[in-house]
Amino acid sequence: MKQILLSALILITTLPWLSPLVVHPLVINHVNLIDATGKPAQAEMTVIVVGDRIQTIGKTGKVKIPADAEVIDAKGKYLIPGLWDAHIHLTIAAGQDVTRELFSPMLVAYGVTTVREMGGDWQRIQQVRKEIGEGKGIGPRIFAPGPFVDGPQPADVNFLPVANELEAREAVRKLKADGVDFIKVQAGLSFESWRAVTEEARRISIPVAGHIPEAVSAFDVATSNQRSIEHISPVLPGDAGIMLACSSKEIELRTELGALKTAAEDKNADRKLLRQRQRNLQRQMATSYDMQKCARLFALLIKNQIHVVPTQIWSTRFAPLSADDLPNDESLRLAPASMRARWDKRRNEVINASTPEDFAFRQMLADKSRDLVAAMIRARVPLLAGTDGMDGYVLPGAGLHE
Repeated sequence: MKQILLSALILITTLPWLSPLVVHPLVINHVNLIDATGKPAQAEMTVIVVGDRIQTIGKTGKVKIPADAEVIDAKGKYLIPGLWDAHIHLTIAAGQDVTRELFSPMLVAYGVTTVREMGGDWQRIQQVRKEIGEGKGIGPRIFAPGPFVDGPQPADVNFLPVANELEAREAVRKLKADGVDFIKVQAGLSFESWRAVTEEARRISIPVAGHIPEAVSAFDVATSNQRSIEHISPVLPGDAGIMLACSSKEIELRTELGALKTAAEDKNADRKLLRQRQRNLQRQMATSYDMQKCARLFALLIKNQIHVVPTQIWSTRFAPLSADDLPNDESLRLAPASMRARWDKRRNEVINASTPEDFAFRQMLADKSRDLVAAMIRARVPLLAGTDGMDGYVLPGAGLHE
C-alpha cells in the first residue's frame, strides 16, 4: 500500500489535469526508471519536472537539482509512464460521489492516468472531467462516448437506442453535437443500423469503437472505419464476435444466435431450454476454431490497424470458475461495503447452484478465450489493455494490473 501511495503522490503532483500546476520544480531522486521502450529498468535515476513537463532525466548525482525544488527520495521505488485503461465504466455502477471520491482517485493511485470510459452517463462524465480539470478532484484524463448506441430498448442515460438507419445517423449527429469524443456501438445493433453509424461517423469525422454487434461479422468490422473491437470471450454471446468469426461453423452459429435472441423475446419461452441452447452455442463457438479463417481475419485487423481490447479480467471474474472462486485480493477492501456485499451475495448464489460440470464449462471458455488472445499476440494484432470495470470484482486501477 505504501508503494501505491508513493505512486499516487508522484502522479498527483506532476500531472496538470490532476491538480493545479506545481509552483516549484519537482525532483524524483534515486528512482528505478522504466521507460516502456522494452529496455531493463534504469537504476539510480533522477527525473526533474517543471510545470507540466519532464525537463530532465539523468543519473542521480550527475544532474543539477534546482535550488527551489521539492525533492522526493524514491530509492527502492519504480517510476513508469502513466497507464491507460482502454475499457472502463465509471458511471454505471455507482453514484457520482463514489465515482468522484473513490474510483477516480483509485485509478491515479494505481498509475492509471488516462482511460477510455466506454459508455455511460455523459452528463456525469462531463462533470467529473470538469472537476479534475479545475483541480477540484483527482482523476485521470478521460475520453468518453456518452451513451451506448444500441438496438431498440427503453432509452436512459446509458443507452441511446436506434431502430433503423435513419435513427442511427441521427444518433451519431446528436452525440457529436453533444461533444462526445467517439461513438460506442453495442451488441444489439442490426447490420443496417451499425453500417449507418459507421458511415455517418466517417462523413462527419468522429471515431467509432465498440462491440461487434451480434448481427455483424467480425470480417465486416475488420474492413470498416470502426477503430476498436471490445471483448473476445464467449461468456456472453454478444462479446464473442472474433471467436464466432474464427469458427468453421460461423454461418450456422450466427443463425442460431439470431434464433435464440428471437426466442428469448417470447415471455412464455422455456428458459431452461434457452439456457441449454445458449450453452451449446457457446461450446460450439469455442471448440470449432479454424486457424486459417482466423489468420485471414487477423490479417485484416492488422492491415486496417483495428485494435482489440480483450477485457479478459472481466470475463474470468464474471462467473466463478470453481467452488472456492470468491475473489479476496487486497484491493477489494477499497470497494464500498454495500457493493462488495452485493457482489459476494450474487457470486455465492451462483457457486451454490453450480455443478462440477458448470465449473468445468466456464473454465473451458476462459481457456479458449486466453488461447485466442495468445493467437492474436503471435499474429501481432494490435491490442489494448482494458478491464471492463466497474463490476464483478473488477476495481479501477487494480484491475488493469491484474
